[in-house]
Amino acid sequence: MFLIRVYNWLRTIRAKRIVHKNATLIGTGHVIGPNSKVILLEGATKDQVVLEPGVWMEGRIVVMCGGKVVMKENSRLGATSQIMCVDSVSVGAYTTITDNATICDNNNHPISPEFRKRMRTTPVGHDLRSWKHSAHVPICIGENTWIGANTRICKGVSIGDNSIVAACSVVTKNVPENCIVAGNPAKIVKTDIDKE
Repeated sequence: MFLIRVYNWLRTIRAKRIVHKNATLIGTGHVIGPNSKVILLEGATKDQVVLEPGVWMEGRIVVMCGGKVVMKENSRLGATSQIMCVDSVSVGAYTTITDNATICDNNNHPISPEFRKRMRTTPVGHDLRSWKHSAHVPICIGENTWIGANTRICKGVSIGDNSIVAACSVVTKNVPENCIVAGNPAKIVKTDIDKE
């Protein structure tokens, strides 16, 4: 039991160093979990990942090229959740992204079959494998939203303030404020939740 606590403490220290090195932390009150990572690729710099005061981070943020991720105050990125960005991802204040969610502002690969075939013949790290060659559109998640476990938020989506994305949903279209969406693809199942 003691060794497990020491091991987890050492992992947390290492994670904090990585996050502090690769992200801009504003203010105080950040909680950095032992599996947290910020990965900068293809010239990305630490000022492209901004964590405002009170951000609780247990997941992974990957930023490539000119992408920018901003997590507003008191927002949370849960364990095994990831944000993958080549354009822009904004997470509103007080928003919770629970465990194992994926937020990706790009397709990770080009649509063209010929381009994908060429990509497969290049080594890992080659420019043709970059997300910049895939379609990418910013994602904006509003304030005080709840993103359930095992969800996926696709490129170009905006999620309105106070809304809930149910577990295991795939969000491909904009979500209005104060509603609940569920399913694959996610559809509105309840509105006006601010009046309850």
